[in-house]
Amino acid sequence: MMTHWSVQPLRRETAPALWMIVVLAVSATVACGAAANRSRPAPPTTAAARPSSTARPAPPAPPAQPPQPLRPQGDPAGGPWTVLASSVGEPVVWGLSNSLVPDHPNVVASFAVFDPTRLRAALFNGTELPGGGPWTNGSKVTPALVPSLVAAFNGGFKFKDMQGGYFTEGRVVKPLLVGDATLAVSTTGRLTIGVYGTDLTNDGSWVSLRQNLPLVVDGGKEVVSIARERGNAHVYWGDNFGRVVLDLRSALCIRTDGLMMYAVVGSVDINGLASVLVGAHCNRAMELDINGRWPQFLTFDQPGRPSRTPIALDSRMAHLDRYLTVGSSKDFIAVFDPSVLPTDVVR
Repeated sequence: MMTHWSVQPLRRETAPALWMIVVLAVSATVACGAAANRSRPAPPTTAAARPSSTARPAPPAPPAQPPQPLRPQGDPAGGPWTVLASSVGEPVVWGLSNSLVPDHPNVVASFAVFDPTRLRAALFNGTELPGGGPWTNGSKVTPALVPSLVAAFNGGFKFKDMQGGYFTEGRVVKPLLVGDATLAVSTTGRLTIGVYGTDLTNDGSWVSLRQNLPLVVDGGKEVVSIARERGNAHVYWGDNFGRVVLDLRSALCIRTDGLMMYAVVGSVDINGLASVLVGAHCNRAMELDINGRWPQFLTFDQPGRPSRTPIALDSRMAHLDRYLTVGSSKDFIAVFDPSVLPTDVVR
C-alpha cells in the first residue's frame, strides 16, 4: 500500500509529520540528545557491585525512542513508524516503505533509519566486486554471524563505473581518491560516511573504506551541481541498462540528528535523489548502487536464531537470499547486534 505524506516543518516540541519524515524523523529526545545518550553509562546489572553509602548508582540509560509519527494527508492523528529490528529488547531500526514523495510526481521512496552507536557494522566482499580473496567477510554472512544479524544493504558501483577506491581487511584493492565520498567502518565497527582526505584518511582507524563518487548532499544542501561545476570528469552518476538516467537509486546519509539513514528512491536522476535526501533531513549523503535488482535493504526475522528469513524494506527489492545463502557478486554492508555478536568472527 502506498501512503501520501504531507510536508510539515520540523518541530522538536511536537510529533507532526516531517516530510521526510517522509522519512524517518526521530523523536525530539533522540534529535536533541543522541550525543548525550551515547555518553551515558549503561544501566547497572544484577552483577554490579553495590554502591557505597556516599555514591549513588548511575541512572539507567533511557530506552530507545521511536521516530516522531508521520501524518498522512487527511489523517490529522498521524501514524507511527514501523519497527524493523530490535536489540536487547529495544528498537534499533525503523522504516517507512513505498511512500509517494511530496512534490515529486510518481516517485516512490522507502527509508530505514538506525543509530550506528547501537550496532556493529562490517563490509562484506562479493565474488566479483571486489573479487579476489580469501576474505574474512566473504560474499555472504556466515552461520556463526546469522543470529546477531540485524540488517544488510547494498554497496556501491562497479569499479569500472567510478574512479574511487576500496580498502578492506588490510588490503588496498583499488587506490582511494582524495575528495570522494567514503563509507567507513572503524576498528570498533562504527559506521560513518565522510570525504576522504578531509574527514578521514587511511590512518589505521578504519578496517574498511568504500568510495562511491563525490557526496550528493553536504551541509544539508544538494552538491551535485558543485561537482559538475568543478569539472570532475570522473563523476558518472549512473544510468540503467537502457542508458536511461531516471532509475531506482539508493543512498546512505547521516541525518541532521546524527542517525544514519538508508534510502531507495525511484525513478529519479541524481538531482532528484539529492532533492529527496535534502527533504529527508540528510546532512551528508552519498549515492550507493542503482538499477532495479541491486538496491536492497533487508532486516531478518527471529533474532538470535540460526535460521533467519529476510524481509525487504521496499516491494521493488528482489533476490532476498543473496546475503545469507546464495552469496552476493557485489559488496554489501551488514550491521549486527553487538550484545550477541561472537568475537573475532567479523572484520
